[in-house]
Formats: sequence, C-alpha cells, structure tokens
Amino acid sequence: MGRNKFSQSEIEKIGKLLRIKCAGTRFQQKEIRHQLRVNFEFNISDFNEQGKAFGYEDLQRCIKKGIIQILDDATIADMKAKRLRNKLCDKD
Repeated sequence: MGRNKFSQSEIEKIGKLLRIKCAGTRFQQKEIRHQLRVNFEFNISDFNEQGKAFGYEDLQRCIKKGIIQILDDATIADMKAKRLRNKLCDKD
C-alpha cells in the first residue's frame, strides 16, 4: 500500500507521468509505473480496478472523490520524515 496524500506539485508530476504512460510502449509504461512507486509511493493498483488502465482522468476522479488528498507541502514533508523514521526503526 502506497500513499494517498500528496502535495499539489507531486500531483502535477504524477499526472504528467500518467499522461506519458498512456501514450507509451509497454516497456515505457512499466518504467513509469516503477517511477511512480519509487519516487512518489504511488501504486496504481491502490486506486484502479484490476485489469483496467489508470490514466490522468482517473487520477482527477480519485481527487474529486477524496480517495486521493492534496495537502500542503509542509504537511507532506512531515509525513515523509515520519515514514522515513519508521522505516529506519523497523530495520533495527
């Protein structure tokens, strides 16, 4: 399970990647899904129906429904720091 809370700038970047993904080759789509997971902790499978493509319009629908939340940059930074601390504690 990835995140469902993002900053506006992250949403813009995710949206751009989703647009590219839908127009890309199978290999490009795979690479973009990897970038979404690693860079944003955004897992498409958390938000779509299995077997269906997930694109920019689906992202906007999730935002409107409140499934994906847009928070301010400071809150997102605090959330990321907390997740990192928890990850480091789990390794010990």
